[in-house]
Amino acid sequence: MRITKTPEERKAEMVAIASALFARQGFVRTSVSEITDGAKVAKGLFYYYFTTKDEMVKSVVEGYCAYLESEANRIASEAGTGREKLARLFSGDEWKKRFTSPMIEDLKLPQSMAVYCDMCDRMADHLLPAMEKMVAQMLDEAGRPTQMADQIAGTMLYGMLMMMRQNRLQPENIMSMMDIMAN
Repeated sequence: MRITKTPEERKAEMVAIASALFARQGFVRTSVSEITDGAKVAKGLFYYYFTTKDEMVKSVVEGYCAYLESEANRIASEAGTGREKLARLFSGDEWKKRFTSPMIEDLKLPQSMAVYCDMCDRMADHLLPAMEKMVAQMLDEAGRPTQMADQIAGTMLYGMLMMMRQNRLQPENIMSMMDIMAN
């Protein structure tokens, strides 16, 4: 008996399968055939939903960023100081786990720069509202003006992501940098 799924269900299923494959082996080493075989669909259906594998990567990144947004919003609404909230958001172990998967390593490759920049923009779209609240709280608690919290949060996030791409920043040093900035 043939199983009928809506186009949204099929697309979501392919993204979920691709996400698992990318996390395990990176997207460079994952073929479109592996994704479509996992979803039990014809290869042509992949190209119906995604013009390229990079488009699939962007869909996987979007789902990941939506998850990070929910985590950031949860942390921003919890009790604690702005510094404590930022520390939870940028916990060294959590960021190390997030930025050492085979998929992230593939995104750091020179040929993936455009996709990496797209990921940075997606992360900013999802994370900056909550980060801005945390930075504003941290600045306020330090007796500093808060009107530039959005720009500070954006500079922090983009700067961290670009430096991590170049392996010039270790996740465990993020909070030390923020402490220097707030004092």
